Amino acid sequence: MNKLLKLKEDFLTGNTLKQNYIEQMYEFHKYLYEYPSLLKQSLANSITISENGVWVEMKNTGIKLICIKDDRGNIALSELNFGEYEERLWDKTFSLLKNPRTCLDIGGNIGYFSLYFSAKFPNCQIYTFEPIPKNFKHLKDNLKLNNTNNISAHNIGLTNECKQMEMFYNPEASGSSSLKDLLENKSTYKVICEFNTLDNFVKENQIENIDFIKCDVEGAEKFVYEGGLKTIEKFHPTIYSEMLRKWSAKFSYHPNDIIKIMNQFNYECFAISAGTFNKISEVTEDTIETNFIFM
Repeated sequence: MNKLLKLKEDFLTGNTLKQNYIEQMYEFHKYLYEYPSLLKQSLANSITISENGVWVEMKNTGIKLICIKDDRGNIALSELNFGEYEERLWDKTFSLLKNPRTCLDIGGNIGYFSLYFSAKFPNCQIYTFEPIPKNFKHLKDNLKLNNTNNISAHNIGLTNECKQMEMFYNPEASGSSSLKDLLENKSTYKVICEFNTLDNFVKENQIENIDFIKCDVEGAEKFVYEGGLKTIEKFHPTIYSEMLRKWSAKFSYHPNDIIKIMNQFNYECFAISAGTFNKISEVTEDTIETNFIFM
């Protein structure tokens, strides 16, 4: 039973004296008064506690993100823990875009990137893809909470094949869901998910323009691009991609293999740091950045 409700039940049934009950409850309530100081050091503006759940509202954008129970690393809590998520990197990237019409968010998780992109570019049509059913539910809940009308959510992943595949999901770290067991944690379990290719999805949905793609799929980025070669060649979108050597190694490739794919379409690769873009020809052992722009 919920600890607060258990304390209340003990009081109501006469097992706890009133003053003892007040003192015991205060041990929980007192932390509420510490959160304003934490919010001042964060991009989060407020925390709402209601009978329907808990969510954090962001400064500037007004985006609301549900706090997901048991997920220690969920984005709403990351905003409180670290003061920000990846907004500075996103803002730097968005400075390159001029009135984008269509964006693809591949690896949508709970929908924060899509919501952030929508806040910056409200006239853009956004397609977001999240194959894990539980993550997708949280994504849909966040879209509903924010009353969005320009984000189309799809409960599928994108790769180089159209089929069902097993994914590894950890409810305590949902953002690390992947086609490989990245965390190797006992709490991780397998989930059957639907996959399509980017080329096939674009054809099926008669998409006639793509200005921007964000791709963060925990190591499987190379396979997304392999399944979208026609789309990339046709639309030449700006591409924001995560590339981690430790994750790509789990899939038996190197980030430089992605750079080679992009080179055939005359893309240049730039490593993104907080304030700059640094053009690179390859990822080396000295490369510390994990997020890159292809233009």
